[in-house]
Amino acid sequence: MTWDQHIKAACSKKADMTSATLWQIVGEWSPAPTDCGGSPHISGLNVTAGARYDGTAAGTQRIGSCTGLSGKASTFSPEFKVFMRKYWEAQVTTFELAEGWVMWSWKGNAEDWSYQAGLKNGWIPKDPTERKYPKICA
Repeated sequence: MTWDQHIKAACSKKADMTSATLWQIVGEWSPAPTDCGGSPHISGLNVTAGARYDGTAAGTQRIGSCTGLSGKASTFSPEFKVFMRKYWEAQVTTFELAEGWVMWSWKGNAEDWSYQAGLKNGWIPKDPTERKYPKICA
């Protein structure tokens, strides 16, 4: 998916959040658009190495390169950081239509999956209610 398609997909879950008959909390998500930097098994049960995105996970075909999309935030372009902020806001805005959310990871080697790195590098706001893109899902 393109970055815009990721954002639209997150926003499209609004009905799922508002139609549940039981309490609903979304967990284990991140603003990362790939499985490049996730923990072992992120690409599937018993898949402990590689990523589907770059075709290094067994039985997968390459979609693109993980370079600049995972790892240290210092390798991320300003445009990618803006996308991650928008994607984070789209997901949070949608998930808060239910009872809330729990992001995947506080800290990790793949900073695109790290809440701590997101705070430090600006794609996650220190105040999680702050929105740069308040109409992202409008």
